[in-house]
Amino acid sequence: MSVGKRGDSFPQIERATTVNGHSPDQANGHNSYTMYHPHDDRAMADTLLERAPNLPQSEWPIDLLEAYARPHGPYTVDNAEGLLDESSVELYHGWLVQQEMTTPRERRVVATLQSMLDVSARKVGFGQMLPDQLECLLNDGSVIKPDCSLISWTRLDSDVIPYGSRKHLILQGCPELVVESRSPSNWRAQERRKRELYFTHGTQLVWDVDEESQEIWAWYAHSPDQPRYFGPNDELHCEPLLPSWRRRVADIFAEHASAEAVVGEVAVIWRAEGRTEGIEVGRAEGIEAGMSQMLLSLLPTLVRATYGEEPPADLVTRLRACNLAQLQQLQTALASTPTLTAWLALVRT
Repeated sequence: MSVGKRGDSFPQIERATTVNGHSPDQANGHNSYTMYHPHDDRAMADTLLERAPNLPQSEWPIDLLEAYARPHGPYTVDNAEGLLDESSVELYHGWLVQQEMTTPRERRVVATLQSMLDVSARKVGFGQMLPDQLECLLNDGSVIKPDCSLISWTRLDSDVIPYGSRKHLILQGCPELVVESRSPSNWRAQERRKRELYFTHGTQLVWDVDEESQEIWAWYAHSPDQPRYFGPNDELHCEPLLPSWRRRVADIFAEHASAEAVVGEVAVIWRAEGRTEGIEVGRAEGIEAGMSQMLLSLLPTLVRATYGEEPPADLVTRLRACNLAQLQQLQTALASTPTLTAWLALVRT
C-alpha cells in the first residue's frame, strides 16, 4: 500500500481500505491504519519539534487512533497549552486532535444529565458535575476532555493542579464518572480506546449517550467488556457513586424535562425539610420557606440545563430578593424565554 503525504512535512498514516475483507464502515466500526515506520524516527521527531507548535491543522491526525499509530508527536502540554486551554482540541501521543463536534440536541441532552447529577451529588456531599473542556492529564502526557463529568470533591481538592506557564488548572487523571455523547460518526474503536484511557486513569463509570436512538450504554471499570444497556423505558442508575440516584431515560432525552424530573429524589428531601420546618414553627411560613429554598438551589441548575451556559456568580444573591411566587414565575419562564440574557432580565436586581 502506498503512503501519501499531507503537505511536505511528514508521511501520513493512511487509512486502510479494508479490514478483514470489509471496508472500515462495514467492519463493526473498527478503524485500521497502516503504521509508518521511518528509518530515523529521531530525526523526524527533531524536525517536528523545531516546527511545533506551528504545524497547520491539516497535518494533525484525524482522530486518536491515528495519533497513537504515528511516531510520538511534537506537542506537549507546555508548548500547546494555549490551544488546549482555548480550543476544542485534545492531545494524544504528542499530537493535537480536533474534538468531534456535537449537535445542539446532543448538547441539550448532556446538559440535562449534568443538571440531574449535579444537584444530587451536591446534596449528598459527594461532589459536582463539570462541563466540557475539563482537561485531564494522563500518565503519558496526553490530555483528554470529556463531554461532561462527575468528580468528587476529594479528587477536586487533591488532584486539580496549576500547570504550564499560564498556571491554568488541570486534573491529574480522570474523574469518577465520564459522560460522552455518541455521535453517529464516532468509530466504535475510538470509543473503546477512549474508555481504556479513562479506566486506567481513575474513572469508574463511562456513559455513552446516543441522542439519535435515545439509548445509554454504561461501561464499568471493574468489567470493561460488559456494558449495561438502558433504553427509553428503563431507569438509569449511578451506582456505586450515587446509590440513591435514579432517572428515567425518557426524561433525560425529553426536550423539556420538568423540574421534578431534573431534581428527582432531592425534591422529596427538600419538601420533607420544608414540611418539618413548618411543623416545628407551627406556621405555614415554614413550608413556604422550604419551597423557596428548594427553588433557590434548583434554578441555577435548571438554567444550565435550559441554556447550556453557566449562570452569573451573583444569581443566587439576586434570587434571594424574590419571594416564593416570583421564584415560581422564574421557573415557569425558563420554558418560554429564548436566551439566558432575556431570562436574567426578569430577575429582580
